[in-house]
Amino acid sequence: MTYINRNNIIFQFLVVIVYAMLTAICINHCYFWDNIQQISKEAHWFYLTDFQQLLMPSQNSGSEIVATGYHPPLMGIMTAALWKVIGYKVWVSHVFIFCWSLILIFNVWKIVKRLFSQQLAGWVLLICLLESTLLTQFSIASPDFILFTAFIISLSAVLEHKSWMLSIGVFFLCCINMRGIFVGGALLISHIYYIYQQTPSRLNFRSIIKISIPYLPTFFLLMGYFTYYLLVKGWFFSDSTENIHYSLPGGISRIIKHLAEFGLRSIENGRIIIWMIGIYVAFLTLRSKTKLNAEYKTLLLFFLLLTGLYILFIFITQMPFSGRYFMPQFFLLTILALLGLPRYVKEKRTKIVFILILCFELTGNLWIYPERIAKSWDCTLAHLPYYELREECFNYIDHQKLDYNHISAGFCLYGNRGFTELKNEGKKVGTETNCHYFIFSNISNVEDSFADDLKNQAHWIPVKKFEKGFVTMIIYRNLLYK
Repeated sequence: MTYINRNNIIFQFLVVIVYAMLTAICINHCYFWDNIQQISKEAHWFYLTDFQQLLMPSQNSGSEIVATGYHPPLMGIMTAALWKVIGYKVWVSHVFIFCWSLILIFNVWKIVKRLFSQQLAGWVLLICLLESTLLTQFSIASPDFILFTAFIISLSAVLEHKSWMLSIGVFFLCCINMRGIFVGGALLISHIYYIYQQTPSRLNFRSIIKISIPYLPTFFLLMGYFTYYLLVKGWFFSDSTENIHYSLPGGISRIIKHLAEFGLRSIENGRIIIWMIGIYVAFLTLRSKTKLNAEYKTLLLFFLLLTGLYILFIFITQMPFSGRYFMPQFFLLTILALLGLPRYVKEKRTKIVFILILCFELTGNLWIYPERIAKSWDCTLAHLPYYELREECFNYIDHQKLDYNHISAGFCLYGNRGFTELKNEGKKVGTETNCHYFIFSNISNVEDSFADDLKNQAHWIPVKKFEKGFVTMIIYRNLLYK
């Protein structure tokens, strides 16, 4: 075994250690951000009904458990099954996601080893897998981490021409949530293009059908699910508060604001350095008219299709963006940028640039905006003190015997604690702002007007403050409450 091979083994081992340590740190952390709905609540439905009913209640049903019908229910089904088999504990989700991380590391390594030299492959592995959004999605046991892993499995299968592996990857990719279906569609187009680049003369209708075969089981399964859902429940957003997210923008100002949000979420948390290198490589490639191989062209098409889709959403929806939405295309951009860089930079300098990229990416966990700019806390490890402060806050509430019927809070803190913690069921925190007590946290990204009102000491006074790192949590008492 050469020194270079030993070095690459060290890189792989280092990534495994990072993910293992993060699992140990987060093993008992409660559900966070959208996972309260997409994992816990939906899993509770299948767990409590013993999988007897596929469709969850609608949003106007009055039930605490409601459906996000446009997302296939695979994540809830898997989590409920794990609770039945292993136990009704939050650590089950964290151990489950760690198993997926090993699959991810293995398949990312196969891709970078295929595309990069032995001297650079290990560094690329670190850059791809230590990115702050990905690490944070892993730390909160997010469905998007499984989606990303399935995307990597599928991409690896396309490059290696492994149909059975592709069918498995596409199943998990498309059945985790709706964004995975978009990625799956772009993957199929890119797959056809990849085969055309390799053997143009052999691409015809029959060969396209053959290429599509691994996608068909998932396609028919999803068609069956969505048809059943629409027949029973009707249109997804007919009674949903999310209907506004999927309606047309209200004017040019809303489009400009949406475009700015897209730009910010694309480059935040250290990602800007990859975009800068990608633009630099693209400029030099166009200027030198460098001939690209089939794999590079395919990855470029895949990236453009996914990016173009979200740009289209800017003009036809009001869907709020999160950095986690862009993990697949950011991975593609990273590979494209790092793959093109050695063409124009000497190998020794390339390694130095890769190290700088890695260091800059790690600072992504320190990107904290002014309070009036909403933060994607599910994309930065800076949110980790939240769990300790949350526990301290609710311990204080329980110790002081405050009435939960008179307590409200912002996002992540409201609702039935049983869904978030898998304990303390029945202790419910409200959402209305006209309440006796309000739990404020910068994690919640509350409306600016309400955040300003909380500072009005004629209306609210702080009762107890909890603070650690970048996270703040304050219990306020309403002086005007009657």
